Amino acid sequence: MAAGKKYGFSDFQWVAVMVSAILGAGMMTLPRAVGEIAGRDGWISIILAGFVAWTAALIIWLLCRKFPTRTLPEMSMLILGRPLGILVSALYSLYALVVCSLALRILLSMLSTWVFIWVPVPVLLILILIAIGYVGRMGAITLARLMEIKTILAVAIVFMFMVPLREFVSLNLRPVGGEGLKILQAVPNASFSFLGFEVMLIFFPFLINKNKALKLNSIALGLVTAAYAAGVVFVYGVLGLEYTLNLIWPLMTYMRIGTLPFVQRVDNMLLFAWAGLIISVATVHYFSATYTLATLSKRKYHDIWVLVSLPLVYLLTNVPSNLAETFVFSEIVGMIGYPFLLGMAVLLLLVAKIRGLDEREGKKT
Repeated sequence: MAAGKKYGFSDFQWVAVMVSAILGAGMMTLPRAVGEIAGRDGWISIILAGFVAWTAALIIWLLCRKFPTRTLPEMSMLILGRPLGILVSALYSLYALVVCSLALRILLSMLSTWVFIWVPVPVLLILILIAIGYVGRMGAITLARLMEIKTILAVAIVFMFMVPLREFVSLNLRPVGGEGLKILQAVPNASFSFLGFEVMLIFFPFLINKNKALKLNSIALGLVTAAYAAGVVFVYGVLGLEYTLNLIWPLMTYMRIGTLPFVQRVDNMLLFAWAGLIISVATVHYFSATYTLATLSKRKYHDIWVLVSLPLVYLLTNVPSNLAETFVFSEIVGMIGYPFLLGMAVLLLLVAKIRGLDEREGKKT
């Protein structure tokens, strides 16, 4: 088990992996998605959605804390028995592969629209999948180190966000709270963009300072919430709500307004930087899925599962025939994801309590 390893995730690596599993494609369309319901108060809905995500992550943390050396397939088979445990783990793997595929589908749409107009989409997809498969075979620690480096480099994106702020008009955000109950109605849609915290179910045994997990999760979700809310505030303040609602990629349009002394197309710089973030989301979820499958087969065939699952991701990525279908599928996955993940965590917690299973107290079989 992972507890036997003499190395693991540092505190910063844990935060980096958690942020990398969440922050990605949702940022590009979130201003329009929440604006359609909550209007110019969409940023408030995002903050509330961050609290919802934190609560859901808390429930999963309570489960992981009971079995600190076991991943989801190990604890589910222990608690529910092997048949039901395999079923739960297989469903999670399928869910993670679908999330990976949707992230890649949105990325491909962005790249083919803004930069690689003449490059065939299948070629782009194959190249990205080769990179994801390569990283997936390297192991969890290598993945964490890569996410750590990526998170440090992502700081440059923060500075790019500031470029168009010369056109910011605070009146575009007023009156604050004027949308009333619509703010709450937009919270479910905003919450879907926070899915990804569930990778804790796979990576928790690798965290060195497990007693800090709750604090580190709060930091990661706080950073994501701040990034999402700031993105919406910036877009509304510069473009205005009415214009934002007519855009497919509001954040890209926002970035086209600014220029730097030596770079005229800041939006292209942002696109390539954000492509790295989206690929990180896909990679973390892909590793989670294949590691779960490998654990079910006694961890002897992780490399094989990484390779075998690549064609499945390719097929799933091509299921949506256009961008509109991609958004519909993403919403469906979000609507299913929260009930599935929370239902699974609550079920495992209840059954473990009834059976008196708690690894911390030595109550395990």
